Order: sequence, then C-alpha cells, then structure tokens
Amino acid sequence: MKINSIILYSNDIVMTIREYSKKINNLLAGEDVPQSSDDTDLETTVSKILDKPNIYFTLQDLSEGSVESIMLNNKIVKLFSDHVDLLFLSEKEAGNVCFANNTELRPEFRQNFTAVELADYVYAFAHSSFYKESRKVAITSETDLFCKLVKIGSCFRK
Repeated sequence: MKINSIILYSNDIVMTIREYSKKINNLLAGEDVPQSSDDTDLETTVSKILDKPNIYFTLQDLSEGSVESIMLNNKIVKLFSDHVDLLFLSEKEAGNVCFANNTELRPEFRQNFTAVELADYVYAFAHSSFYKESRKVAITSETDLFCKLVKIGSCFRK
C-alpha cells in the first residue's frame, strides 16, 4: 500500500527537516534521548495532552523516504490538522499577512502550522517520559498545548 506524501521544497525547511530526520533516525535506533532543563514544563504539558482522548502514532509513521528526499506522511499531517483544527502549510507564506506567521501570535488565534512546527512538536514529545515508555506520540486537540510543545521542541533543536 503506497502512502501519499508531502515533499518540502523550501531550502531552510528541508535543512531543518533533514536535521530532524537524522535525530529521529537516532531515536529509532535506540539511542537515548538527551535530558533537558525544561523537563518539568514538558512533562506537565504532555500530561495535560494525555488527560484527554488522543490519537497516537509512532515515529516510523511520521516520515518516509531517505534523508535526501524528505517526505511527511500525509495521513499523519491530516490527523494533526484535523485534530488540532489548524491548516497545514507546506511552506511558510511570504510576508506578514495579518500576523498569521508571527511566532508571538497567541495560540487561540493561530490558524496554521508548518512542517518544522510539526517536527518541533514531535521532537519535544519524544523527550517525554510517556514517549520513552510507549514509543508513541499523542496528537493534542488543544492549540495552546500544541504551541507549547512546538516552542519546547524548537528549544531542544537549537
């Protein structure tokens, strides 16, 4: 069965997703996830997500292809989009239309997410104790929790 995929074209997005692809491959190979100083905030956010009914997926489900050909699984992207009620943008739009791409935009006003934000969310979740025990990532239905994990994942990436 062939799974439809999204190919990312923007160079900065491809570079970031390539970094994540390598990190995810390391996680899949069983390498330990590094500890961070923000674990308390991470664990609190993840526990809030787990308090509600969730949809889960594994890291193997997230992407397909090699590091040179980065593709996200359309089914996972659609699950995120539907569950968190945000539109997926394969590339960031140019300009600053109504602050739609402003990182300081409050979560309740967000309307979309990007591939890098999805990867940030997943990478943050992979640092949680729940992930370490279950090897599953839960998809939240709350935009503020999604944004919080994106921010934590972005800090881990940097």
